[in-house]
Amino acid sequence: MQILNTLTVLALVVASFALIVAVPVLYASSEDSGRSNRLILLGGIAWLVLVLVNWGMSLLVV
Repeated sequence: MQILNTLTVLALVVASFALIVAVPVLYASSEDSGRSNRLILLGGIAWLVLVLVNWGMSLLVV
């Protein structure tokens, strides 16, 4: 379980860094803003799911 917890933390950190880079780049691009907004929304939802999974894993690993 400890390894699975470590992997969820790693996935959360990688997703956070990806969003830190991707969100300003997508907002700065002037082409197809609807697609950019959809990608940002999907990234935010994925990040939120990872946070909840990490919270659940932290309850299981004591």
